Amino acid sequence: MARNIEAGELSLVVVEKKAGFLTTNIEALENFVMERLEEYKPENYQGDADAAKKDRAELNTAKKQIADERIRIMKELMKPFDEFIERCKGLEKNIDGASKALDEIVKIREQAEKEVKRAIIDEYWRIKEFELVTLDRVFDQKWLNKTVKIADVKKEIDSIIEKIIADLKTIEAFGVDVDTLKPLYLETLDLGVTIARGNAMKANRERLEKEKAERAEREKKEALQEAQKELIQEEEKAQHESLAETLASQATGTESESDPIESFRIEFTGKRSALFRLRQYMLSEGITYIKL
Repeated sequence: MARNIEAGELSLVVVEKKAGFLTTNIEALENFVMERLEEYKPENYQGDADAAKKDRAELNTAKKQIADERIRIMKELMKPFDEFIERCKGLEKNIDGASKALDEIVKIREQAEKEVKRAIIDEYWRIKEFELVTLDRVFDQKWLNKTVKIADVKKEIDSIIEKIIADLKTIEAFGVDVDTLKPLYLETLDLGVTIARGNAMKANRERLEKEKAERAEREKKEALQEAQKELIQEEEKAQHESLAETLASQATGTESESDPIESFRIEFTGKRSALFRLRQYMLSEGITYIKL
């Protein structure tokens, strides 16, 4: 094992530093150029394009010479700094390589500590004997971090179990569709989603019941209309038959029964009070019936 690094041993320290100092003829060159540039104004070349072309070439050449020399001087001045930068990068690379080699050892140790902590959490969940959901459903990876104490993890687990039980009681208090909503909650562990689903089921059921009642009323009306239509057809048929019998009797000189006695087997369905009134009407009209 390597000895401990003392403070300052791997610190970069400046032993001697001098401010850069450069002496050139830049000021004299600036003055010279500024004076000479007066001679190169466009108005001095009216009608003489050849002279303008020649002097433009001279100016471009002068510019290139200054630029090239500037670059050469800067490279020369920066050479010590470039060498310093490369040497620092080399040190950083070597230190980084050593650090990465040790990183595997650190990761193995940290993984072993996480596995031990996970085993403790698994055992705590087991002794809670809470089997409605598995630990993986509620497990939080942050519990394995070094900064999280196992006591705090146990408190969170207790809170999670208490919340699930409380949520199930809330669903039971919902009153309807409990057998459907509780399994749904155990799938999502989201009370809001479960209650929303319960409200949707309740609304759908109410719509279905309303549609069923409206359909029954509609079918009842249709049945009454059909019965009324059938009654009218029977009355018309009876009238035609009665007329035919009357004509036949007149032709043969015999007496016909214009309103013969007939028997029908009909089952009536309706409110009790309405059926009482129907029976009273039948009795008043001399219609006999047998109550089955």
